[in-house]
Amino acid sequence: MADMQELVQRLERAISRLEVLSAESHRPPGDCGEVNGVIRGVAPSVEAFDKLMNGMVAEFLKNSRILAGDVETHEYQEDRNDLVISETELKQVAYIFKCGKSTLQIKGKVNSIIIDNCQKFALVFDNVVGIVEVINSKDIQIQVMGRVPTISINKTEGCHIYLSEDALDCAIVSAKSSEMNILIPQDGDYREFPVPEQFKTAWDGSKLVTEPAEIMA
Repeated sequence: MADMQELVQRLERAISRLEVLSAESHRPPGDCGEVNGVIRGVAPSVEAFDKLMNGMVAEFLKNSRILAGDVETHEYQEDRNDLVISETELKQVAYIFKCGKSTLQIKGKVNSIIIDNCQKFALVFDNVVGIVEVINSKDIQIQVMGRVPTISINKTEGCHIYLSEDALDCAIVSAKSSEMNILIPQDGDYREFPVPEQFKTAWDGSKLVTEPAEIMA
């Protein structure tokens, strides 16, 4: 999904450039004149358009066709605490984009969940067979009711993950993120464990060894 978002941004920049080329042309696109019935050349805007259609647009349409039908999308939701996906399938991907101050519940079992560019967003889900990804977000809360093998946190500030008894073997993968906490159920309540943000790496004679760094007071 991150690749798709980057592709859309590149596409928008390319279209803007195409509009500039068209505006700079003194003749209609493609009207380059003819000599003995042969077109002398191709207008810059036409050439740019051809490259765009054969490159990024074709890639975007290909990816869109691949994703169509299997992606449940929630975008730009604000101040909503009643968002629910109740009819789910094993192959389904839930993509949450730019939502804020909202809560989403996903029932059943899905393939994966992606939270992208969200703030003050809470997610509650039953089961995920693949991965839950949090990207470019801030102040996220996730509660696992069933099982999930992997949760990935990338470029995110503030992420609290409540694991269920069945999800204690979940792997947490993080990069370029801060204020991450994993809450483990104990005696009817949750105990909070911070995810390390600082690491030290040392050479042991044969390889590099990296481990969490202890902050000295």
